[in-house]
Amino acid sequence: MPKLKFKIDNELKIRLDKVSEAGGYSSVEEFVLHIVERELDKLDPGSEESEENIRKKLEGLGYMG
Repeated sequence: MPKLKFKIDNELKIRLDKVSEAGGYSSVEEFVLHIVERELDKLDPGSEESEENIRKKLEGLGYMG
């Protein structure tokens, strides 16, 4: 499985630790993966979803301007 690395600030890491533990996840990585998968399912529910529809959804959520 390919790996993706990114940096987050200490305050966000502390929040991730707290929420992932409270949610019963075995690790922060498991929690983050679950969040990413859930958001992707909302934005790209199937292979027929067009890039334009995805872009509109991201704009509606405030991710794009």
